[in-house]
Amino acid sequence: VHGAATRRWRHDGGWHRIATKLARRRADYSGVKSPFNRFTTNRRVEGLIRRGVGVNEATWKLPDPADAPGATALVDEVVAWVRRAMGEMRRPYGIDHVAVALACRDASGRVVCSNSLGVVRPAVFYGEDGAARVSDFLVDAARAGGKRGGEIVGAILSLGDIAYELGAAQAA
Repeated sequence: VHGAATRRWRHDGGWHRIATKLARRRADYSGVKSPFNRFTTNRRVEGLIRRGVGVNEATWKLPDPADAPGATALVDEVVAWVRRAMGEMRRPYGIDHVAVALACRDASGRVVCSNSLGVVRPAVFYGEDGAARVSDFLVDAARAGGKRGGEIVGAILSLGDIAYELGAAQAA
């Protein structure tokens, strides 16, 4: 064995060289990600979200299901809120994605339905698709029992704000 300390060993009448110590070499771990590092990052992201970094929330009164103009106005209000929140978020490294979720609570505060609109880019809410998603949610909320006195709760998580905070923490 080249580059190793060797010793001779006799077996069946002959001597054989065996390696007793290998030469020291630095191990290259650059392509391996530590599961501990991933766990630490997950904990840091969860902590940032608990502190409210990148989180934007709003509530609206649920219109009467028979009030079609009220439902249309609510769709417009929700879309305007999403646009405003996206306009205030940071976009480090070009990360402009947001996670948008809506829920409907009845008058007693019990959640009757909820839906994640997914992780989307701002363009979704500047086209017809964003308004259609909100409108579909309101139809579902009315079917699920959102009666008079209920409310719609919206939450947005800016992935750009989270990435910015993670990058700022690494730079410090």
